[in-house]
Amino acid sequence: MNYLDLIIEGYNCEAKKIPQIHKERGGGKARSASGVLFENLIQEICLHHNLVAKKNDYKKSREILGCSVNNLQVDKHIYRNLELSKFLESKAYLDACYLKRAVLDFIMLHESPDVSDEVDYAILCGQDSVSKDTINYCVAFFKDKTNKDLDIFVINKVKKRNSSKAIYMEKYSDDFQLDIDEVNRFVRWLNK
Repeated sequence: MNYLDLIIEGYNCEAKKIPQIHKERGGGKARSASGVLFENLIQEICLHHNLVAKKNDYKKSREILGCSVNNLQVDKHIYRNLELSKFLESKAYLDACYLKRAVLDFIMLHESPDVSDEVDYAILCGQDSVSKDTINYCVAFFKDKTNKDLDIFVINKVKKRNSSKAIYMEKYSDDFQLDIDEVNRFVRWLNK
């Protein structure tokens, strides 16, 4: 069994626990568990590729009209050989609101004096519920503001969210199995 098979097995095991978490502890805990599921997947893949995925790795904003903040971040900041190389936002479900927020966060990080122009940006999600027009516009908006590409990885086999088949529902669905080709595309992005 190769490393990716082990990571996928761990993902499937954790995903199958989410309906029980929802039943016993409620929707908030199940939402949290589904978010952690994808963050842990990223963490495990990074570990295997000698990358460090940091959380709470705050960056300073650029100053605007005398104002700045010191708390810019997204879900994972990926380091290779102690150098920041990637910013990654992750969601179980990507909707338009999350997409727009991620784009704004990425733009602010791109403008940060703490961030090199060499850093890449991506969103990883299980499923999306965003129209193609909204995705295209947000990716183009990001490119217009930064001259950088924004990659989006939708890694479940079923790409579009169906609210009647949520990850927390009683019977774990094949909808949440991983699309291995998309996971491999993500791994290639991490390693470029």
